[in-house]
Amino acid sequence: MMNLALRFVAIAIVGYLFGSFNTAIVVSKCFLHKDIRTMGSGNAGLTNSLRCMGKNYTLLVLLGDVLKTVFAVWLAVVVFQPVSGLIPVAKLVCGLFVVAGHMFPLYFGFKGGKGVLAGATLCAMFNWKILLILLVVFVVLVAATRYVSLGSVVIATAFPFMSLGYYWNSPSRIPVFILTLIIGGGVVYMHRGNIKRLLNGTENKLSFHKT
Repeated sequence: MMNLALRFVAIAIVGYLFGSFNTAIVVSKCFLHKDIRTMGSGNAGLTNSLRCMGKNYTLLVLLGDVLKTVFAVWLAVVVFQPVSGLIPVAKLVCGLFVVAGHMFPLYFGFKGGKGVLAGATLCAMFNWKILLILLVVFVVLVAATRYVSLGSVVIATAFPFMSLGYYWNSPSRIPVFILTLIIGGGVVYMHRGNIKRLLNGTENKLSFHKT
């Protein structure tokens, strides 16, 4: 039987390789013959795709980034089925590397997106109740301010603390908190430019029109 260390290494590698498939870059190159990283904000993520490529192509980006996360995390569950008590931790480990791959894709020069959609998909597979609360907060904030970055930073910050509260009585609460803190912290770090613009009042607001 594969030991625990090998299982974690395997799902980490799988997560990173799947995460490195950045759908926004692939879609922009295949259909527009451009690199999304040279358009708009230069970010290879969902919001910049909506601004620069329009709704139809953005749906492809959304579908691709969701599916890569779902499939990678599902494989982690399969690998850890014999030690089912560690499945929540395995989901987070794999998901952490999916998000890392999305941010720093192996196939695209280590310059990708900010990991919000991959992180949200991971959260859905990890604990849908936490995602539901975070989603409500996100929608309310974005609807009120039209700042997607603000909603992203707030829910990324809240994710580890909500996870800690939910798993407080679980033996896995410490690794769960550490892993979700790294994931949430990584998303916040990738938004450091947005945070600066929010503070300066120069951040772009959400628009549903292609530029």
